[in-house]
Amino acid sequence: MKAPQSEPLRSQLCGGPIRLMHIRPRSDEMHRHVFFELVYVVRGSATHYLGSETMQLQAGDYFVIDTGSSHCYRDIRDFEIVNCLFLPEYIDRALIDCPTLAALLSNRVMRFGVPVDIRAADRIFQDTNGSMGRLIRLMEQEHEHRKTGYMELLRCYLTQALVHIVRASEEAEQTRSSHIATVTAAEYLRAHYSQPLSLEALSALVSYTPQYLSSTFRKDTGMSIQTFLQRLRVEEACRLMGQTSLSLSAIAQQVGYNDAKHFAKLFRKYKGISPREFRINLASPV
Repeated sequence: MKAPQSEPLRSQLCGGPIRLMHIRPRSDEMHRHVFFELVYVVRGSATHYLGSETMQLQAGDYFVIDTGSSHCYRDIRDFEIVNCLFLPEYIDRALIDCPTLAALLSNRVMRFGVPVDIRAADRIFQDTNGSMGRLIRLMEQEHEHRKTGYMELLRCYLTQALVHIVRASEEAEQTRSSHIATVTAAEYLRAHYSQPLSLEALSALVSYTPQYLSSTFRKDTGMSIQTFLQRLRVEEACRLMGQTSLSLSAIAQQVGYNDAKHFAKLFRKYKGISPREFRINLASPV
């Protein structure tokens, strides 16, 4: 008969459901655990090998290593971490059979309300506002002094830490999704710059509202969608001037402008000279 998952887990945690350590890891070989491992980097740096991924760690980074995930630390430089090893049933006894962090976070018992497709384990987050660091210090204090009720407070702080990780995961997914939308929109603009384009149509392409796409596009590229499109058209006009004998009005039409005067105004805005002057400069001997 197969032994319950929690038995080998408890043997590695010295008989308890949680173990908290402030340590300076050494370079080691790839290994895996049958418990969850919450890590907070206090100082220094190291290379973290996690499965097939390689990640650079620095102070303020935090993450949870999932059960069964292989990992190790190498290239260590003054590296110090707080390590919290815990069983799923420490969060709640009803979670004793949760085999992964995703199963724990999506379990209805805890009401985290996390979709199963949100990846919270095995990814690094940065403690930009210090909130995770404060929780870790509170956990260390309770673990060290062991006053009445410390195990319950530890559980509460650990639950808060998991909520922080869930929210960081959701933000990371949203950022990733937004970046994909920007890349998709930019590729579409490059392929269709000469055609009439509207923000509404572009937004429908990436399934975002016009306001949200405009905001995330500017954040990712440093410019508005309109500026990005105008620059594309001007650069293509420059190429056509150098490689064809088309008239300036024909070039304006080819890059999406029926009004030659408007085209000339935009061209001067980005190049500092008129299209005619640009073409003359191209023809002039060096």
